[in-house]
Amino acid sequence: MQDAQQTATETPSRLEPRKLLAMGLAVGVSALALAAVLGSGTSDAGVGRNDAESLAALTPPAFDEPATITPRGYLYGGNEYLPDPGRKRPAKPEAESTAIEPNGPRTHDLSVQVLPGDTLGQILDRNDVTRQDAQDAIATLKSVFDPRRLTPGQTVVLNLTEDDGGITLNRLQIEAEPGRRSIASRQDASKFSASEEHDPISTETMAYAGRIDSSLFAAGERAGVSPTVLAQLIQLYSYDVDFQRDIQKGDSFEVLVDRKTLPDGTRVGDGDIDYAALTLSGKTYRLYRYEDASGFADYYNEKGESVRKALLKTPIDGARITSGFGMRNHPVLGYSKMHKGIDFAAPIGTPVYAAGDGVIEKAGPWSSYGNYMRIRHTSTYSTAFGHLSGYAKGIHPGVRVRQGQVVAYSGNTGRTTGPHLHYEVLISGDQVNPLNIKMPSGRALAGNDLRKFETQRKDMDRTYASLEGKTTSASAETKPATLR
Repeated sequence: MQDAQQTATETPSRLEPRKLLAMGLAVGVSALALAAVLGSGTSDAGVGRNDAESLAALTPPAFDEPATITPRGYLYGGNEYLPDPGRKRPAKPEAESTAIEPNGPRTHDLSVQVLPGDTLGQILDRNDVTRQDAQDAIATLKSVFDPRRLTPGQTVVLNLTEDDGGITLNRLQIEAEPGRRSIASRQDASKFSASEEHDPISTETMAYAGRIDSSLFAAGERAGVSPTVLAQLIQLYSYDVDFQRDIQKGDSFEVLVDRKTLPDGTRVGDGDIDYAALTLSGKTYRLYRYEDASGFADYYNEKGESVRKALLKTPIDGARITSGFGMRNHPVLGYSKMHKGIDFAAPIGTPVYAAGDGVIEKAGPWSSYGNYMRIRHTSTYSTAFGHLSGYAKGIHPGVRVRQGQVVAYSGNTGRTTGPHLHYEVLISGDQVNPLNIKMPSGRALAGNDLRKFETQRKDMDRTYASLEGKTTSASAETKPATLR
């Protein structure tokens, strides 16, 4: 019994060395395996790194952050910061560079493109110009350029001097329009002066011609006529031509106009039309520009009669007639009713012109007309517009307007089924068909003015004839003829 108890108490002490040996072997094998994996040697897969390399691989690349982030400043995109175009990004010092920067201030030009929403103040502030310099330069510049007319895409050139004391603005230049620059230049420590620079502008006489397939405007654009000249051409002929009904396929036009260009060939504008001809269904309507001794310029037909009539035949550009004068089935009411005007289909906001000189009698909401306007031209003639979306600035009852002046905008107010302009002509208060009225001609030249006009008219005919055959055709790709 004593021997059994002694054996039981001795067994654990005899087994402990074997357990310790087994545990030691297991730890050793594990250590060798771990060393094989993490060792500096290359594995069969070709992968082997030291600890520093492994740590670097797990660390994301650092961003090169700008020194300052402005409200309009840097945009985060991908793995880089995109600097505001108006701010120069500070150059990074190069450790290898041994170049020594010269001492003293540095003066340079900086070109900045205007971005949407930019103001001059923001541009100057963004480029570290002091607030005082910015205020003084902008206040001076206002005498030659309205800062509110700053538009995206324009170029602002700043001449800056940088030194340890900060940045000094020497000159602010804005490309106000092609060929014209507005400038504010520093005169002394606290004063700027304003000036302008103009590139020389040359004038060329351009001859255009075209065959009309769909509209005068489309044919003119194909021939290279600018939208400004086409708008003037349409307005001049709108006294006699209904551009919805009178224009037919196969009709044609001719135009002689001065074009203004910069030395590099950039087109900066067009002068007035000198001569035009519109051939409709075989009949040609010619007009010539003539300036009398008093300096008044107008357009006249071959007989020296002004092409301007008492009223425009079409008070809106490019619109088609959708409803004429007379009895019709009313599109809203559903029964026959007299339509005492004509309707022109036009998008909301299309400019509406005063049909003649006169005084605004009414401008405001009126019954089924919606927004309404009536203009008294003489004691006999008045015109009216209905369904307007609004009125031009400064238009109200009692205001005097000129023929061709924008007085309102077409709309869809009142009792309508879609956007259009309702136009009426009233004689002694009664509505009449605007298309059937024979308007008297305006001024007719006489005496010395008529003789001078005849001479000038013949010169214009010869000029156009000398360029005929070289003009741009609406269906050709050749350039317009020019006469310097």
